[in-house]
Amino acid sequence: MNQKNLHASAVAKIAEWIVTDRYPPGSALPVEAELCDALDVSRTVVREAIKTLSAKGMVEVAPKLGSRVLDEGSWHMFDPQVLHWRLSFRSAEDVLEDLVELRSLLEPAAASLAALRATRSERRAIRRAFEAMAIASGDPGAYGVADVRFHKLILIACHNSFLTRLEPLLEMLISTTLELYGGTAWNALHIKGASLPLHEELMEAIVAGDSDAAEAAAKAIISRAHEDMAVQHRLRRPKTAPLMRVMRPQK
Repeated sequence: MNQKNLHASAVAKIAEWIVTDRYPPGSALPVEAELCDALDVSRTVVREAIKTLSAKGMVEVAPKLGSRVLDEGSWHMFDPQVLHWRLSFRSAEDVLEDLVELRSLLEPAAASLAALRATRSERRAIRRAFEAMAIASGDPGAYGVADVRFHKLILIACHNSFLTRLEPLLEMLISTTLELYGGTAWNALHIKGASLPLHEELMEAIVAGDSDAAEAAAKAIISRAHEDMAVQHRLRRPKTAPLMRVMRPQK
């Protein structure tokens, strides 16, 4: 494994330990020598990994005191890696509401602005992106890629320098939503019957320049995604074994 991969692997593993509370907020990470042994990497790799996590607000490094895990409130939640770790190492139930709330704050506003500000070429690009979704609707994997591109084009069409900087975050949010569908429900039948028509409404509203309809359509997409994720989460819960009736001896 090359140096770059060693660094990425070390960062991901320490982040996993933090997110899963192996090292809870306020606790100290092991000293360098122990981390080197646990991760099977050099001191240089460990130091660079800690620097990376420090830059993301997950750890604090103090001279002679080592590295201390920071409270989640200090984490850079808009960092795509931090979001990915939080979603990967926490249960879906813990992050589902946060995910939906964040999408609800971002995407309807973006859709409304895009309807007002998109250029003719951007409206055509959004329409073509939807058409690509329709073509890919028989393949959930390809549809997911087309879905992400569709929403990214809408964000770009906002012409807001701050919102467009959130493009990596938006991609992570939508990709994570699609991953959380999982199961057998996310299939071609579901896409064509539920997801695609909602996205068509959003596309048509933006092309028509109807900001209110675009906002409402974006909210409908997120609401349906929320319902679908909740259903899949319930289906994935382990079923408890039925209680055995205790037969009392007959008198």
